[in-house]
Amino acid sequence: MMTAVGGDADRVRAGKIGTVTSAADDLQIDRHAAIERIALAPSSWVEIIPGFVPDAPATFTRLHDTLAWQQTEVLRYDRYVPERRLGVSVRTDENPMFHQTGLHLRSRFRVPFTGVAAILYRNGEDFQGLHSDREMKWLDETVIAIVVLGTRRPFVLRPRAPGGVPVERVPAGTDPDDVVLTPGEGDMLIMGGACQREWLHGVPKASTDRPRISLTWRWTSRRGRPDTNPTYYNGRHFSDAARQPGSRSRPA
Repeated sequence: MMTAVGGDADRVRAGKIGTVTSAADDLQIDRHAAIERIALAPSSWVEIIPGFVPDAPATFTRLHDTLAWQQTEVLRYDRYVPERRLGVSVRTDENPMFHQTGLHLRSRFRVPFTGVAAILYRNGEDFQGLHSDREMKWLDETVIAIVVLGTRRPFVLRPRAPGGVPVERVPAGTDPDDVVLTPGEGDMLIMGGACQREWLHGVPKASTDRPRISLTWRWTSRRGRPDTNPTYYNGRHFSDAARQPGSRSRPA
């Protein structure tokens, strides 16, 4: 198991994000926070940016208490199974931090990002298994940025096994080739290159009763080989009954 450690840090120097007109428009991100990058063979990378959201506790509380969290259910064996976490899609103009982060990412990478997808892990029993974001379809050149608020928990990356060996055989974070990071408390994590084709990532169960929120922005170049396989949210049908949507959401 390889755990990230700090090293020489690059620094991001983005342009001004706008004119401050009120307290609500104050800059809520640290555009100059240090960047720690880890190369992932053969052509991927991951970054940790500690303290990207300086006032992380207040931001967490505001989002935890005000976002309209939804319970997503995924069709499995002809019945809907609730995911072990809550989520919601939000507009970038719903919160100054969302807007500022989107502008910062666009300034740094010079590409437009979609966002924002929010996930709430209510405690250590909520989790996300090892997976790649194949719903983006074009996976050879992607950037996925995640702001993590709340408690620190392991975020595991694992190289995709040849031959389709089931990842469940080895718990996340225990394989010698796993890369284990612990973002939280306002850090940003970014996966880039061919990470979604070459690597898996997930948030395993943890021994904590404290919540965690992740906020995700995504971009794909739409170049390379499109992934046409079904995704996790396509559902699985095993009867002659009428086909149903692969997933559905309801208020939490």
